Amino acid sequence: MTERKIWTITDVTDVFGPSAILRSYIEQRDVRAYLQRAAAAVAARYPAAPIACAVDVGCGYGRLTPVLGEFAPRVIGCERETSLLEIARPLQPGAEFVQVESLQALPLDDHIADLAMAFTVLQHMPDAHAEGVLAEIRRILKPGGHVLLCEETDATLEAGDAAHADLGYTRGRPVEWYAARMPGFTLIDTSKRLIEPGYPRPDVGTYMFFGAA
Repeated sequence: MTERKIWTITDVTDVFGPSAILRSYIEQRDVRAYLQRAAAAVAARYPAAPIACAVDVGCGYGRLTPVLGEFAPRVIGCERETSLLEIARPLQPGAEFVQVESLQALPLDDHIADLAMAFTVLQHMPDAHAEGVLAEIRRILKPGGHVLLCEETDATLEAGDAAHADLGYTRGRPVEWYAARMPGFTLIDTSKRLIEPGYPRPDVGTYMFFGAA
């Protein structure tokens, strides 16, 4: 069996204490603002069918999953690392957390979700794997659904070897790369990912908000 990096809490969030609390607040605030827009759009287009299900793709220990629960009565978090799910499940008993071997093969029905989110997940995959996850996100979304991605978008950023991405890899891809791989969806808006002051890199990614065309 090929060895791979086992992701831990410190990989999901690389700061601690007050810095981590502030980062989570800022990110939850910004995710919430985008999901409010998705909810308003769904309500305007389908007033008799409000948002029913939201999926957190690569949810980790569920740091941002509760925000999805503010907008959907059913929330599903999909994650590869069982150790992270062991943290998430008792903290959020109202959400469904599913262990997956690969985010390229989600054990979910077609057109199950009104909302889907991937937060700093695809940036750790080589191109072909990231494309596979985006294809799965499109598959599980209902007509009129929305997608929120937040990923590194500095095209000069690459750390690790794409051929051995499971050992640890990060790659920035421009917004246009993601938009080109979301056929049937319109890129509605983007904004800079904000985190706590003092982080050593000023550019830490971009929010990309898509709606079905």
